[in-house]
Parts: sequence; C-alpha cells; structure tokens
Amino acid sequence: MTKLFTRGYLRQFMADRLNGVISGLDRMGEDEALRRSVDDLVTEFVARAHLEPLTIGDEPIDGGVAEGTVDVPDNFGPPGRTVRRPVFKVHAVYEFSGDLNLLHYIPSTSVAFVEMEADVDSRQMTLTVRTTVSAQGELNPAAVKRAYESEIGQIRRNVEHAAKDVAAFNTTLEECIRPLVVRRKHLLQSRRDLSGALGFPLQKRHDAPSPVPLARKQIGTARTQASRVNTPYEDEPALTAAQYEDAIVVVKSTILAMERTPSVVAHKDEEAIRDQILVQLNGTFEGNATGETFVKNGKTDLLVRVGDRHVFVGECKWWTGEKSFGSAIDQLLGYLPWRDEKAALIVFIRQKDASAVIRKADGAVRAHASFKRSGATADDPGLRLNYVLGHPDDQEREIKLAVLFAVFSASKSGTSP
Repeated sequence: MTKLFTRGYLRQFMADRLNGVISGLDRMGEDEALRRSVDDLVTEFVARAHLEPLTIGDEPIDGGVAEGTVDVPDNFGPPGRTVRRPVFKVHAVYEFSGDLNLLHYIPSTSVAFVEMEADVDSRQMTLTVRTTVSAQGELNPAAVKRAYESEIGQIRRNVEHAAKDVAAFNTTLEECIRPLVVRRKHLLQSRRDLSGALGFPLQKRHDAPSPVPLARKQIGTARTQASRVNTPYEDEPALTAAQYEDAIVVVKSTILAMERTPSVVAHKDEEAIRDQILVQLNGTFEGNATGETFVKNGKTDLLVRVGDRHVFVGECKWWTGEKSFGSAIDQLLGYLPWRDEKAALIVFIRQKDASAVIRKADGAVRAHASFKRSGATADDPGLRLNYVLGHPDDQEREIKLAVLFAVFSASKSGTSP
C-alpha cells in the first residue's frame, strides 16, 4: 500500500515541471532553435509541459474478498495489549487515466486530516483500494460497498481539486513559454549579427507612379532561417514582413482599381491581367542590378529572385474549382523550397456569388496537406486571407501565403483561359 498525496504540494510540482521544460529550450542546439519557427517551438514545449488531468472510473472493474487478521485493542486486558481478530479484506480495482503524479501531490484545496492509501499499477492504469470488514457474524454486502466507496470517494475529491489546478496551469503555458522562445531566438540571431542584412537592395523607385497609394521607403532583405533539418543554420535572403506587406499593398491596390474600372480587364485573359499587376509592382520597386525586380517566369508567375532563389512568388489564377486551386498551391510550394518564405495567390473570380467562392477557397487551403494554421487576421477578409503552410518535404519549413481575391463582372471580365 502507498500513502497518497504525501510528496509535497502540487503547485511546486507544476512550477518545477515548467522550469524543467524551459531549461530544455536553453539546452537546445543553436542551429535547431534558429531553424525552427516560433510557433513550432512553442507547440512542442507547451506539449512537454502539459499535464493530463487524472480521471478515475465510475465503477470498479475488478475486486475480491480475502480472509485475514487484524490486531485490535484488548478491552479486557491491560493498556496497550492487543488481540488478533479474524477479518475479511475487501479490495476494489478502479481504472484511471491521466498523469500518475497527481495521486502524490497535494492540490491547493485538499481533503484535510485524512490518510489515503492505495496500490497503484501504472502499467495497467488501475487503482486498488482496500478496506477491512469484521468477520464476526454475517458479512453485510451493503456495508462493505459503503466502506470501499468511502475510501475511493476521498481520493476522488482530491483528484477533482487537482484537476482545477491543472486546468489553470495548462491554460497559462503558452503565455509563459512564447516570450521565452521569442527571446531565445532573438538572442541567438543577434549572435549571428542580425543587423548585417544580406545584400539584396530592393528600393522604391523615386519616380514611382502615384495612382498606387504606397509609402516610399528603403527596402532591403533581412536574414531568415535555414531550411534543412539536421544541417547547420545558414542565413538566407528573404523579404522582411514589412517588405512583403508593401508588395501585397501594391497588388491589393491594383485589384481594387481593376474592380472599380471593369473596362480595364474587359476581354483580357489571365496573363494580360497579370501583366497589369506586374507593371504596378515594377513601377513601385526596383533593384540595383535590374529595373524589373518583379519578373515573369513562365505564364503566370510574379517573382523576386536573389541568385537562384525565389524570395517572393505571386501566382495569378482564375477560379475554376477547389481541385485546380489546390494545384495552384502545389505550384507555389514547388517554387518556394525554402522555409519562412512568402507568397501570394491572386484569385480572379467571375462568378456572381463571390462570397461562396471565397469560402470554398478558404476550405481548399485548410484541406491542403501542407496547411499548418491560419495566419494573421486580415482587415478585409473579402479581399485577403492569410495562412501558414509547411513544405511537403519538411513541415518545419514555413511559407506565409496571402490569398487575394479580385472579383470581376461575369459579363465584362476576360474569357476563360
């Protein structure tokens, strides 16, 4: 028999558990910590610290009665003298699930001044409670049942109190762990000299046309994370979040202008409409080596390249259904084999019920094998939805995807590609 709830207080056990998990973050190798995204690391360490509350079955799954003896005071002898009496020992076996430690630590609210004992078999996840019943006279089944139910009832009450403490602990894990992950990655990246951004001097044109409202500011690539698991971390060129948003703003402004002036896209096909967007992008951005920072590659792509790497891909597609939309996502992933890169999928819609198409597109992204989670909530979900995708070969590689919707009049837009 083991005495329960005697190893200390549950709050201290939970604090020690969290500290142990946090120390694991500090011990994680520098390459791995930099290579993996904040969200993935937070998810892993929250799972490590998470406590599974204990649940005890409602009824015994087994039990039995055995003969035995017990020493009791001798009422007719001198003080301290005992006599041995025959008894029946009744045991009931209860199945339980959850963290076994919760049977050994005292919750913030606890049954007081009661000693609880049980045999715990962690392999079979059963809880055994024994009680003693006098063997004198006939055995009363109702009294026996009340005896072992009283024993298990006290344990249940402590377990229920512990469950409340555990629930409070679990709900605070992410807010405790996330800032530490962010700080750890920031410190490590600082050691890699984050201020020394890699050279891809993308600049706003001084002669950029005014119809597209966009603040003019300097743009340069920053470091992002390496892509290969079990390989040393290496800085790679990438657009920063601000630069990415600048490009998306240009695309959104162009879409809105085309929607408000349907004659601009009347009778134009996918490639011609794409070129409209390309003109606006290259009218706003330029690189040192080329006037056209955003270039075509094949029929429908808008690319920003650094050497042989794509750090931004925009893909334009007419909506023709979920299947072809999923293929467009596959195409984007094929262009972006590096983690933490950025992409845009521009969807041209000619159907009257554009809201239904947007819902279908959202469902198609979420159903895609590479979908990891939703991105930041957009201010205009009828125009833009954000997602985070993982590369099919390595879900730790993350691609930020903005899906933009351009709704054209069915009677005035271009013909089907």
